[in-house]
Amino acid sequence: MMVFGSFGSFGSFGAFAEDTLETTQASNPILVDVRTDAEWNDGYIETAIHIPLDKILQKIEFATENKEQTIYLYCRSGKRSAKAEKALQSIGYINAKNIGGIKQASSNLQLKITNE
Repeated sequence: MMVFGSFGSFGSFGAFAEDTLETTQASNPILVDVRTDAEWNDGYIETAIHIPLDKILQKIEFATENKEQTIYLYCRSGKRSAKAEKALQSIGYINAKNIGGIKQASSNLQLKITNE
């Protein structure tokens, strides 16, 4: 699972107690790219994880089971990430947020688009 705060990567949370880990995860957003595999392979925002829109409901628990986790969603233009936001909210992820298209999201988060 990718967890970041102030949009910089953190290391292991090994020493934290379970409740501290949950609080830390909820307050440090995860960034999810909901585009297709081909789009992901062309480039994605650093620190993002990839869960295509058609798999978001089945695979979100691999990223976080915490329904209070802040989840930032982006795609190419913002349309698919808006659908992902509604889908996640419908199953109880109260802090799922559409942050638009990849270029806008990259600029707003001050994170680079990479394909490494």
